[in-house]
Amino acid sequence: MNRDRRLHYEGVLFTIIVGVVLLWTLRVADGWDELRASIIIFVLGGVGVVLAAVQVVKDLWPRRDGEEAGGIHFDAPALKSEGRWGNLEIWGWLLGFYAAIRIIGFPTAVPVFVFSYAKTYGAGWLLSCLLAAAAWAFIYGVFEHILHVPWPEPLLAGLF
Repeated sequence: MNRDRRLHYEGVLFTIIVGVVLLWTLRVADGWDELRASIIIFVLGGVGVVLAAVQVVKDLWPRRDGEEAGGIHFDAPALKSEGRWGNLEIWGWLLGFYAAIRIIGFPTAVPVFVFSYAKTYGAGWLLSCLLAAAAWAFIYGVFEHILHVPWPEPLLAGLF
């Protein structure tokens, strides 16, 4: 058996194993009493099983003569080094985000961070506001309304 054919079957076998593991996680999550605890397993596992099945069918479907296997080519241009200031800038954003979470709280810090990051790197006012609103809606909808996550009290709230 030539090397390409062996690698092809190894890829199919790996995809099948991933699909079986995902099916097993769905089976385990089906036995849980609390739907809220298993909803993420059902969503991600279901999508994963479908994608694994599509990949196996695609891999096993016979190709026409001369047709090459389609794949993703990762030929991205090399990033230019920004030097030490690029790294310091990233660390500044991360530490600033952490400080904002501690001072004003997570649900408020996320939209403030998204707005300021987008505005700093060239987004317009409308796009910055829309991204911040979408971030707030996601945080509020998922973590506050659905999951009822108890956030720690921010430092600013302790002053008043």
